[in-house]
Amino acid sequence: MGPKVVKLYVNDPMGGRCRINTEAAQRAASELGVELVVVKKGSDEYFMESFPPPCPSVAVDGRFIVRDGTVDFETLKDAILSDE
Repeated sequence: MGPKVVKLYVNDPMGGRCRINTEAAQRAASELGVELVVVKKGSDEYFMESFPPPCPSVAVDGRFIVRDGTVDFETLKDAILSDE
């Protein structure tokens, strides 16, 4: 099994809340070795989702950590390291 995937749903251009999530996710990628995927609102990938979430949102392996909000590194780290 490969690394966990952190998926960021962001506006384009990114606002302040998207940047907060991006910084936490980049730190997680650096320190925890997760794969980081950025999905921009309005992109083909965004519209391929069954129910596209509001931006900003963050998911770990398909499980949403936050919808229409921000996450800090510690909360994201806990979600990544959990067995759920």
